[in-house]
Amino acid sequence: MDISPAHQTAVEEATRVPALHARLALLQQTDDQSTDRGSIALFGGTRPAPGEAPASGAIVTMLMTATAGAVDEQLYQLALDAPLEGQNTGADPDTGTIPTWARIYTPTGAWWADVSVSVEGDGGEIQMVATGTEGDPAEPVVRLFNGAFARLSSAIFQG
Repeated sequence: MDISPAHQTAVEEATRVPALHARLALLQQTDDQSTDRGSIALFGGTRPAPGEAPASGAIVTMLMTATAGAVDEQLYQLALDAPLEGQNTGADPDTGTIPTWARIYTPTGAWWADVSVSVEGDGGEIQMVATGTEGDPAEPVVRLFNGAFARLSSAIFQG
C-alpha cells in the first residue's frame, strides 16, 4: 500500500505515545522482590557499534529506581526518575576521564540503548555540568575522577 504523507504522519503520531510506554516498560522492575534495576553506565573513548561490547570498562554506573521514570504524553518524552548518582571507579587514575557516551541497561542487564554524553548545552542526549575547561581556546569539559560522584539531575528522551 502506498500512503500519502498526511496518512504517514497520522500513523507516526498515533504510535508515539504507545512506543514511549513500551520503551519505559523495558526499564522498569516489576518484581517487588527483586533488587535488580535498570542502569546507565558512562564511558569515555569511542562509542562502539550499536550493542557491541565497549572497548573499556565504565567510568561509573548509576542505578535507576524500580519504576525507572515516567512518560509525558503531551511533550512526547520519557523522563527517567532523577537524580541518578554513582561513585566513579573506572576513570583514568592520573588524569580522570571525559565521558563521551553512555549505555543504558534493562534490569536484566540487557542492552537498551547507547546515547551521547556532553557538557550542558552541547546537544548530548545526556548532558552534564562542566567540571573544567580544556584546549586552546578553552572549551568546557566534564572530567570524572575516581572516588568522586557523578550525578545526573535529569535524563529525558524525546519520543
